[in-house]
This record gives sequence, C-alpha cells and structure tokens, in this order.
Amino acid sequence: MSIKLRDIWPIENIGDYKVHFGRSNYEKIEPLDEWLEAPDNWVYWQEYRPKRNEFNRDFIFSLMNFYSEKDVWLFGGIFRVLDRHEDRYEVELTDQGESFIGRLKIRFSPDRSTRVNFENHYDKFEVSEILREPYKGRRFLGYENVHLSFRELSTLIKNDRPDWKSSLENVKGVYSNSKLFKRCYIL
Repeated sequence: MSIKLRDIWPIENIGDYKVHFGRSNYEKIEPLDEWLEAPDNWVYWQEYRPKRNEFNRDFIFSLMNFYSEKDVWLFGGIFRVLDRHEDRYEVELTDQGESFIGRLKIRFSPDRSTRVNFENHYDKFEVSEILREPYKGRRFLGYENVHLSFRELSTLIKNDRPDWKSSLENVKGVYSNSKLFKRCYIL
C-alpha cells in the first residue's frame, strides 16, 4: 500500500501553490545536477519566467526530476514569489518543509506541463522514499556501471561521496571533453 504525501505532510491552502516539475532544459541540463553542484543554482530555476505568468500564486512547491528513477521527483523546497518582473520572478526559499529538501522523493507521472496548480496533483503524490540525509549523488554500483559526465563526477568528488572516493582512488580513467563525448570511462 502506498503512502500519499498528504498522509505525512498536510499542506493547508493548497490553492496558494503552484507545483514546479523541474526537467532538463533546452540545453539538456538536469535540475538535479544543478542542485547537486550548488543548491543556489536551483533557485534560478524558480526565477525563470516564460512569456506567460505561470507562477501566478504566492508559493512554488518545487520538484526536480530524479532522472535515474522513472516518475520520481526530488523535493527542492517551497519558494515564496516576492515579485513578478517582465523577465523573471523574484523568489525566496521558505522554511516550510525544510527538513524534506533533498530527502523527500515523490512518485508521480505528470504530463509535459512544468508549472501546474497544486490542488490538481497533491492527492496523487506518493511518497517514494525519504532519504536519511540530503541526496549527494548516486551510489557507486560497480566499475561496469561507471558512465557519467565530468560534471557529475566533479559533483560526486565535491560532495565527498566515500563510496566513489574509495572506489576510484586507484584506477585510471578516460575523459573526453568534446561535444560528442562528454563522459568518463573507467579502464
């Protein structure tokens, strides 16, 4: 039996919220990677304003695509919209749900909409997992499974993942920085 988000986190006045389903952008940059690199980078994703005023409510319930798991989203915080400019939003991270940031994984299969009304989805959000600590990058799953971008590798090292550090300390690798081959391979 699944656990619904509403069962562990009753949110009042859901009509005051938009949900932001953060997905890779036109440059193929994943918001999860941005957040891992520097959580402040995730703020900029909330500040982006398309032509229409899509964050037209007081709060943004932000989720980033947890792309290694199908239909799973990582909670990125609740932002208050302070101002709506022609070219951007001005937002601030609130303390609502602060302990869930980077830890709460929600299972949900949305359509391609990115900014939606919270009340249309809240009852459908299932808790996939609550991590013990904020997500710091994927676990090391063996040498045969190492195929990652330089950016992801750099972030894993910066976040001091002990499983990756101990596994990669004494191996050689190949990194290609061309546009076609931005990957790291273990030899």
